[in-house]
Amino acid sequence: MYSRRTFLKISSGIIALLSSGLIFRNISNQKVNHILASASHEKLAISVSLSKKTTKLELMLDNKVIIKGIQKDRIGTNWQFISDKLLSDHSYKLQLISEGDPIYKPWNLKTFPGPDTKVENVSVMAFTCAGGPEGFKISGKEFFKPLKFRQKVFDAGLSMNPDFAISIGDHIYWDLRGENAPQIGRKNKLIKFFLGSYIGLVYGSFNRSEKASSSKNEKVLKNIGNDQIASLYGTRFKSTPIFFIPDDHDYFENDDAEEKLVTFPADDFSKDAFKQMADLFYPPLLDTPDGQPKRKIGRIRYGNAFEGLIADCAGDMTLGDGKALLISKKNEEWLLSRIDQSKAKTLAFIPSHPFGYTAGKWREWYPDVVAEEGASGTVINELLSGNKGSLTTEVNKYLWQEGWFFQHQRLIKAISERKGSRFVFSGDIHAIGAISIIKSGKLKLKTKLKSFLVGSVGSSSAGWPSFARGITAESPENLACESIYEIKEENGFTFFNISEDSVFAEIVSCGGHNPQDGYTGDIVSRDNFYI
Repeated sequence: MYSRRTFLKISSGIIALLSSGLIFRNISNQKVNHILASASHEKLAISVSLSKKTTKLELMLDNKVIIKGIQKDRIGTNWQFISDKLLSDHSYKLQLISEGDPIYKPWNLKTFPGPDTKVENVSVMAFTCAGGPEGFKISGKEFFKPLKFRQKVFDAGLSMNPDFAISIGDHIYWDLRGENAPQIGRKNKLIKFFLGSYIGLVYGSFNRSEKASSSKNEKVLKNIGNDQIASLYGTRFKSTPIFFIPDDHDYFENDDAEEKLVTFPADDFSKDAFKQMADLFYPPLLDTPDGQPKRKIGRIRYGNAFEGLIADCAGDMTLGDGKALLISKKNEEWLLSRIDQSKAKTLAFIPSHPFGYTAGKWREWYPDVVAEEGASGTVINELLSGNKGSLTTEVNKYLWQEGWFFQHQRLIKAISERKGSRFVFSGDIHAIGAISIIKSGKLKLKTKLKSFLVGSVGSSSAGWPSFARGITAESPENLACESIYEIKEENGFTFFNISEDSVFAEIVSCGGHNPQDGYTGDIVSRDNFYI
């Protein structure tokens, strides 16, 4: 028999363990499939998916504050939390509670220091093109790296303890070209029929006459997102805020411009599908022009050390020759104001489409296109078309808009004239590289502007520009640039260490150009540069 005093001690100990979250119950084998978080100096956002539906999901902060989850799907497996009015630079203990019971071990997540707080150092992991399903091949070439390879790349970056991570574009690959399911092998009717039927059977097909959130379409979105986001990221980023910047594939299209089909500006269904996928699987940007959660425009402020300006170059793009834009006018005006007014020691511009690089793609800032020697007139660069030649501006790129370069010039002028430390990094083009931009068109920059291609996590042999477009990426003809790190078609990421008086960039290669070489996603080389 226990004495009353002993019984009270045991009881109080159990209560303390329960309240601290050290004991949790996995209800009906409920599994947390993924947790992704973003942060600002006063807010946290969490996206969660579960293996089984629940009617109520809550998030407990520091064992006392309860945040009610927002159900993002029809059945209750995908949830989002946004908590504001939080303490700056504070590590919160988080606990997931389903229908009154803890279902996942507690973890910590920290808000950022306030914008005026003196910060000695901040570190950033940046990468691009992490999405894509496993097992897709063409002519023996692999489209996307296995999930285990990509996860090894993630783990290598996380082992360097970044304060946050940035995933720049192409979080999923599911190009529809205006149809209900991807057109794999669309030039071969037999391949298109069999592969299209297989994709429809395994993942489903959309009904474009309905909203993306309809019952049928939501099932397809969740099949894709579970495969390409939840299974890939899992819970490894739960304590490292990560910011997702959309690009063309996140709108379920490659940026194609051909005589029979122009995929952008995105139609209503593509925009709706992008938003629904994002709401289901990853957290929004929290520090935005109007303070409301957004997907396309925002900033990352980390004390007085760093301000990163994020911009989607796909979702709001327009046509219209000299008036065409890749970033909406309203968002450009906000970016220019922040470039001018930011008091951060270092400012970075982070567009989804890169400054200083071209792969001859249609939706680029630049007019360069792949053409054979002696070609004239207008050239269409169709993906995986087998085009031969080299990058040139001697011919016209089909449907390219001069206004895109005009916007580029306004932005690069403002960034180059900004007092203090500043640089650019971006994704989209499947490669790693770094340059100094000296001159852009007729604009000679007051000081050199360094621009980084941060490195692709998921690209494989059929995704490198050398296979998909017949060339490797280069600096465009109308820019004068100096190479810092020669462009390489390898998987990897870039790690930035930003202090009060310097920016240290580390380009991390994990190899992987040719799957037959046996690379696993582990680090192969590291090259360091001061910006």
